[in-house]
Amino acid sequence: MKLPCTLSHADGHWRARHASPTLGTVELSGSTREQVLTRMREELQYRIELCPCSGVSGDTVVLQVSEAPAGTG
Repeated sequence: MKLPCTLSHADGHWRARHASPTLGTVELSGSTREQVLTRMREELQYRIELCPCSGVSGDTVVLQVSEAPAGTG
């Protein structure tokens, strides 16, 4: 399952955000790009697998990352 995610970097922190009607809004931060994307993937996977309210099947999460302009995080 491909899910959109916006990634930004400011003040030494990486931030990722996802918002959808089925999985809700998720905003995470981390010290590295890889860390925040891994955490986002894991959180969305958790919501798909363990939240019956999502109505989404147990597909594997693939993030479609769009990067915000530098300094806008």
